Amino acid sequence: MKFNNRNNAEREKYSMFNFLCVALLLGSIWGFFEVFFKDVLSMGGTPFASSIMTGIGVFMMAIGYGLFKRAGSFFIISVFSIFTRMIIVPVLGCSPICRANAVVALLLLGASTAVAFSLFERVSKNQNKTGGIVAGGGVLLSGTAFYFAGLACAPCQYLKNFAAQGGLMTFLSVEVLWWSLFSAVLFYPGYLAGIKLQGVASTLHEARPVPYYAALVSASIVMMVVTGLILVP
Repeated sequence: MKFNNRNNAEREKYSMFNFLCVALLLGSIWGFFEVFFKDVLSMGGTPFASSIMTGIGVFMMAIGYGLFKRAGSFFIISVFSIFTRMIIVPVLGCSPICRANAVVALLLLGASTAVAFSLFERVSKNQNKTGGIVAGGGVLLSGTAFYFAGLACAPCQYLKNFAAQGGLMTFLSVEVLWWSLFSAVLFYPGYLAGIKLQGVASTLHEARPVPYYAALVSASIVMMVVTGLILVP
C-alpha cells in the first residue's frame, strides 16, 4: 500500500509539473501576441483590438483546459502571460505602473473564467455545447470588475473617457460585450485543439519525458526572448 501511495504521489508531482510547463508555454504565446498587437503595432485603444486580444487569450486558455480539464488552467495561464507581457518594462525601461492595468486585466480575465468554469463543472460536464457561453460569461464578469479595478489601480485615459461618457454601462456596451462575443466564439476551437493535442502530448510525455519538458521550457524562453527583441527600437 505504501508503495502504491508513493507511486501515486510521484505521478501527481509529475502531472503538476507537466501542467505548469504547458501553462508556461501557452501563457508566453499569449503574452507575445499581447505585446505584438498592443505595443509593436500600437493597436491598443483601436476598435476591436481589445476584443481580438481577449479572444486570443481565451483561445490559449481553452487549449490548456482541453488538455487538462482543470478550471485552474485559466488563471495559471493568465499569470504566465503576465511574465511575457511585462518584458516591456526592462526592455524599454518604463515604469511598471504604466502597465499596471494590463496586469489587472489579465489577472481578472484568468480568475473570472476560472471561477466561471469551476462553478459550471459542478452542474454540467458538457463543455462542447456550452463552454463558449461560460467563457463569455466569465469575460463579462472580468470586464465589469476591470472597469472598477482599473479606475482604482491606475486610472488611465482609456477608462476615464468611459467614466465621463456614461460609466460602466457605456463601457460594457462598447467594449466588454464584444470581448465576450469574441471569447465565446474562440473558446471552442481552443478547447478542441487541446483535446486533439492530448494524445500527442501524452505520448511524448510518456516516451521521452526529458526532451518533452526541455522542449516546453525552451519554447517558452524563446517566446519571451522574441517578445523582447520585437520591442527593441
